This record gives sequence, C-alpha cells and structure tokens, in this order.
Amino acid sequence: MIRVLEEKDYAATADLVSMAYPGMGIQSSEKKQELVERFIREKKEHNGIQYYGCFNEADQLVGIYRRSDFECNINGQFQRIFGIGMVAVHILHKKEKVAFQLLSHFHEEARKEKVTLVALYPFSSSFYRKMGYGYGPIKYEFKIKPGSFNSNGKKNLVQLLSPADEEEIVAVYNKFAEKHHGMIKRTWNERQHIKNAKTLYVGVREEGQLIGALAFTLDPVKDSNFLHQNLVIHEWVWLNQKAYKQLAAWVHSQQDQVDRVIYSTNNPAFIYSLNNPPNDSNHLIPSVYHEVARTGSGLMYRITDIFQFIENMNNQALRKPIQNTKIVVKIEDSFIPEQNGLVELSFSNEKWLARKLEAEIKQPNIQITIQDLSAWWMGCVSIKELNNYGEIELHNIVTDDLDDWFMPRKGPICMTNF
Repeated sequence: MIRVLEEKDYAATADLVSMAYPGMGIQSSEKKQELVERFIREKKEHNGIQYYGCFNEADQLVGIYRRSDFECNINGQFQRIFGIGMVAVHILHKKEKVAFQLLSHFHEEARKEKVTLVALYPFSSSFYRKMGYGYGPIKYEFKIKPGSFNSNGKKNLVQLLSPADEEEIVAVYNKFAEKHHGMIKRTWNERQHIKNAKTLYVGVREEGQLIGALAFTLDPVKDSNFLHQNLVIHEWVWLNQKAYKQLAAWVHSQQDQVDRVIYSTNNPAFIYSLNNPPNDSNHLIPSVYHEVARTGSGLMYRITDIFQFIENMNNQALRKPIQNTKIVVKIEDSFIPEQNGLVELSFSNEKWLARKLEAEIKQPNIQITIQDLSAWWMGCVSIKELNNYGEIELHNIVTDDLDDWFMPRKGPICMTNF
C-alpha cells in the first residue's frame, strides 16, 4: 500500500533515508531528529511538497518518495508538472519491486491530477530510462578566469541585495522563467534559501525595478592558501541585454580576488559571450580543441498523458501543417498501458487531436519509445537526430516537418533542484 506519510511515520522515514543516502550524513540520532522536525515544518507550509510511503503487509515502511508540484514553462505556457525526488527503498527490501511500485504510483497520481509531464534527477540514468524517462538538457560547467567576461557594462550599477529583497528577486526570476522554455517558477524551497541567505545576491535595477540578479558564493580553492578562492555562480537571470552586460562587467572586476568563475548552464551559446573560454584543465581534444566545459546529463522528462499533451501543443508557437494530416505513431510504454501501442495524431481545423487505435496496422509512420518521444517533444533532441542514430523507425514521413510541428525551437533550461 502507498499513502501520504503522516507524522507518526517520520521517525521510520528518517531511518530509511539515513540508510538509503549515507552521503547525507544523517546517521546519528540527532541528525535524524532534525530531519523529522524538517518534515513537520514542511507539512505546515503550502509548499507543493508531499511525501509518500510504501508499506508492506506487516505495515512496515519499505520505500518513500517526495512529490513536488511545480509550474513549468512548456514552450511558452506555464503548466503544472510533478517532480519526484528522495526515492528510497529500505535496505532489507531491495529487489522486491518497491521502486517500481513507487514510480507507478507517482505516474498514476500525475494522471489523476491531469499533469501531463513529470521530471526527475536520476541516481541512475539507465534505471529511469527503463521507466520511460528521456534525457533532458545537457548542463555545461564552465570554469573560467574573471577577465574572460566582457567589461563593457556599467559595473557601478550593480548592487548587493539582501533577504529583504526577496520579493524582487522572486519577481525577476519568474519574469526570466516566462521567457525560457523549461524554466520552473520560483519554488518554496528556493524562497527559504533567499530568506536564510544561503548565497549572496547582486542585482541591477532600472527605473527602480530589478532587471537582473546573480546568486553566488566565494569558495576557497582546495589545497591552497586562504586568499585563493573561486566565485561560484548558482543562479543568473536577466531581463534585457543591459542587465546581463552590467552583471558580466561586475564579474570581470573580481580579478583581484577570484581565481576562477564556476558557472553551470544549459545554454552552450554562453561561450560566445566570453573573450577566453578555456577552463583550467589545459586539456586539448584532438586536433586542437581547448576544453572549455565539463558536461553532464541529469534532468529527465516523461510524458504521462500524450493525449492532453497534444491538446496543449495546439496553443504553442509551433508551425502547423498546411493541409489536413494524419500520423500514426507506435509508442512503446511498458509503464502506462493507455499510452502503449498505436496513437493517431490528426490535424484539421487548425487543431491537433490524438486518439488510441486498437487495431494493429502493418506500418505506422513512427515507431518510438516514450522516453525518446518525451525528449523530442520537450526540445532536447530532434527526431531527425533520433532517426540518424537509428533510435526510431520512420515510414512515409518527413523529419523536418515532424520537428516543425512537435519540437520547441529552443531546448529547455532549468535551474530548479528537487
């Protein structure tokens, strides 16, 4: 049985989490009690966070997950999405399909709430691909000299912000999110970080309004002296070119105090704003390509309701077919039977509709897994590239048309951890 965790379950939950995530350092009774108190505090807040537990026949807690309820910009429109985190299985109940039950329940909850997309950060990408999750955007971690930033902005307009500026910081962040596919509106957890000054903030105002903000910490360089530090940028949002240039000029001015600036982004175009992008690895990729960033795959997406997702696409900025069109897609989705099999996408009267086909046909236009479909429709990869690498099968359909009709023009970016 899976149900919402209650206060009586929190002690067992803390025990389970301490064994599942030893790196969190909560093995002591004191740290476990702190986690229990955190659960109690969170329960009292309207924060979009809900914890679920899986109980066996003896009513023992054998697994948990945390569900986060977000508003995400999906190709220009804010929609509800669910994020799943803190998936943990009791150390004595591994290989009993507890994780399968937790994920199935999570997907069912999303469908009940008419949430068409879910997301997660994987402990194992291969494990979650088997559950139908497609790769999200690549993250690039740059480690560059402060002087690599352009200095043609007005750094004197940059001001130090404080927790008292929380509402302004939230407002500028959410305005940035309005302009960028994949961005999630400011969360309750992130507000707590601002209130508690987890990072320092600097910002730029124009006519009294905050138009750009940058969150950072100054971290000592490992195995060096106390004067040697890096500037780690945790968040950077801006509403116009001037705001970006002024903040970049401020970063440029930190050369006397900062060795390297560490900045992670989903946007590879960031390199074109730099005068000297190589990182500190001194590594050449043959023949002569200077290493500029470390890259990583993390965030993953899954569509939980294809039919409603298609309905929502009708209001997005995608090119429409010039004539009535029908496409038959054979989808492999072993988790959600309603999406497994043949789905017909039909376009008429300026609108796409999707319906399930029960009868088999010899040759659908597209054969694709739900994980690749999710990545494609979120703009992480084109169907042309999926076809190029042999990940899908196509018949009597043009890849350029499919990408125009179903793929956002820009890939997603996301700054939210959950």
